Amino acid sequence: MMQSRSRLVALGLFLTLITAACGIPIDSQPEVISSDELPSALQPGTSTTTTLPDQLTEEVTIYLVDPSAGEPLLRAVTRQVPVVDSGADLEFLILGQLLEGPTEEEQFDDDLSTRIIPAGDEPIAVLAKSTPIEGQLAIVLSEAPGGAIEGDGRTVAFAQIVFTLTEIDGIDRVRFLVRDEDGVDVDIPV
Repeated sequence: MMQSRSRLVALGLFLTLITAACGIPIDSQPEVISSDELPSALQPGTSTTTTLPDQLTEEVTIYLVDPSAGEPLLRAVTRQVPVVDSGADLEFLILGQLLEGPTEEEQFDDDLSTRIIPAGDEPIAVLAKSTPIEGQLAIVLSEAPGGAIEGDGRTVAFAQIVFTLTEIDGIDRVRFLVRDEDGVDVDIPV
């Protein structure tokens, strides 16, 4: 108990010395300062500007569905994606943009859409990726793109991903896998 009390006294003395060393006067009550005594940056009616460093971005191309020709065609759309660090995984960034679907502007101004829709309420997620052979990117998805869509709509969903990923240098083919309930990655028949 005595040791704890001496530690508290030592801590109190230390804090007092630190405060005194900072040169901050301690007043018993607040003091009113007229606006004439304020530095110019703090004067009423002045504003300051804070400049943040430029965020690194990468221009990427994704493919969305354009129904304007009467049948769904794919249209290349470029976007700027933020790159948090230089080791950012470009494939994940690009797939993230594609899985988000069209922006409001792309939907309303250009009538673009996506066929990459989930079967349920949860969005489709990219769980893993690998390059089993040169030029091939294997992606493991939480479910098959296209949800309950069959036929041409399902083909368009897969095509959106293939066209988008083969825009990346060194990727010529895409292999689709889905993780089953046992945690095993199995090929998705396209």
